[in-house]
Amino acid sequence: MFHVRVLAICSLFTVLVGLNSSVQAQSPSPAAAMRKLLESGRVPVQRLPAIVKMISERGTADDLNYLFQQVATNPNWPATLKAETLDWLTVAAIQRKVVPQSDGNGLKELLKTEDLAILGPAIELAGLWKVKSAAPRLQQLASASETKPEVRRLALKSLSALDPALSRTLLTELATQGTTFKQRLLGASELAALDARAAAPLAARILQSAGPHDDPTPLLDAFLNLKQGSDLLAAELKQVPPTKDQAKLLLRHMFSLGRTDAILNQVLSGLAGMDQAIPTPTAEELRALVEEANQHGDPARGEAVFRRTELSCMNCHAVSGGGGQIGPDLSAIGASSPGEYLISSVLDPDQAIKEAFTTKLIATVDGKVLQGIIASRTADSLVLKDATGKLIAIPLADIDEEIEGKSLMPKGLVNFMTHAEFVDLIAFLGALGKPGDYAIRSTARMQRYRVLVPTPENLREPNSIVTNFEETVLDSANWTPCYAKVNGQLPLNTLTTKAESPVVFIRGEVSCSAAGPATLTLQTSARTQVWLDDEDLGAVSTATVQLEPGKHAVIVRVDTSGQPEAQLQMEFKKPSGSSAEFVVVDGQ
Repeated sequence: MFHVRVLAICSLFTVLVGLNSSVQAQSPSPAAAMRKLLESGRVPVQRLPAIVKMISERGTADDLNYLFQQVATNPNWPATLKAETLDWLTVAAIQRKVVPQSDGNGLKELLKTEDLAILGPAIELAGLWKVKSAAPRLQQLASASETKPEVRRLALKSLSALDPALSRTLLTELATQGTTFKQRLLGASELAALDARAAAPLAARILQSAGPHDDPTPLLDAFLNLKQGSDLLAAELKQVPPTKDQAKLLLRHMFSLGRTDAILNQVLSGLAGMDQAIPTPTAEELRALVEEANQHGDPARGEAVFRRTELSCMNCHAVSGGGGQIGPDLSAIGASSPGEYLISSVLDPDQAIKEAFTTKLIATVDGKVLQGIIASRTADSLVLKDATGKLIAIPLADIDEEIEGKSLMPKGLVNFMTHAEFVDLIAFLGALGKPGDYAIRSTARMQRYRVLVPTPENLREPNSIVTNFEETVLDSANWTPCYAKVNGQLPLNTLTTKAESPVVFIRGEVSCSAAGPATLTLQTSARTQVWLDDEDLGAVSTATVQLEPGKHAVIVRVDTSGQPEAQLQMEFKKPSGSSAEFVVVDGQ
């Protein structure tokens, strides 16, 4: 009887284990309800992106395969949704390591498209999904002379994942025989990810041959992103040095990223003629500098120094809401901090760094190095914000080492300034937040703008008629940040240089939470034409508009002909009795 009972219990246990395994194998996907809703065909077009994104973020490999099949075969899905879905599938592959099971045929078809919004993520997915049958098409894209630079870069990157030997050969040929500096730069940059030791001497020769207007920064980024990458590059630059100007550009870019890799910094500083360390001032010297800034510093000139591109101050710091969100907001720093603190913070940022702005150095299992401040951390991933404001999600499983860093603001920025400029900068920082021209903003005045770069060829003439406004202007992907001064004035002369035209398109944004009328005021001596979203308001300086909940774009076409020093200021006001609730959009 005992044996019978034991056998019965064992049989029951076996059945229960089998049932449990069956339940686990058939457990529903976390995105099952969303997928069922999508399969029903009853989702309105405007709700499709939200549903598809949720499935991408939570779904299984089978769910993602279903989404990809819709991209590849569903004629009712808009092109914009297909492009977004491919982007979300890319995120799922990188962050969640979820890859749909597919024969790759659908992806190979997408690789034939000329729509860059589809082609770009399709190329990236070919590498992430290890679709080896896509290698011939990737090689064709990487080698063709007519391939656009960004497409070539993505093709080479994915080809490296699929066929490292072939990719190494192609990249070496491109780095040594490319017909342009940018092509050679791309070859060496991508080769660095495969074989940094082989790429470093090629990189040094490319940098030595660079002209005064050649941008070396993508090549530097490739080595900074690798363990020991900066040391390898430094050793080669010692033997094959770049020009003094190129060394300055490389050093300046390092500083803009908050990187001060000791060996490379020393080599580049010496080549740039900037190898003298800045001594720490004594207490007496600090007091003298404060007095000099108070007596002789000019805040207006100091603001111009702060806004200089090569110093990258506005990439990290916001003033009156306009600028980066990486370092502390400086809007009130002059009213809250003594001059000695301001000087010390600029000369040695690590002395006064706050915990929230301490950097992390993340080394990954595949040999990459990433740096930034922690934006968020979950059970599965860490999100860094780098010195450009870019968010980088890193799966915790990919982290090999996490090292406490220092300030993203590097030492040595003063080397790019004269003594007088440094004094003016301290005077500007000391004025921030105090009554007057540098007081904290108290109205809905635009501080953060976008400028369309470059101005479309057919819209550069002063009297040109704006056609296809939504396609060529409103929905363009070529908007780049620009910022008003603390007093709200946006200088237009630097923007015309960026836009390569005296006619520029400038964009501000307002976010509305409750509908109602709002009054837009525009001040400038230049000729203008104004749109609210896609509604042409004409050449107005004041207009009362009806705002609906949501984000709205205010776009101004500015003709600066004959007005080289023109500036622009834009502000929203709430009319008496209006129910509207709104704020202008700040940030980077």
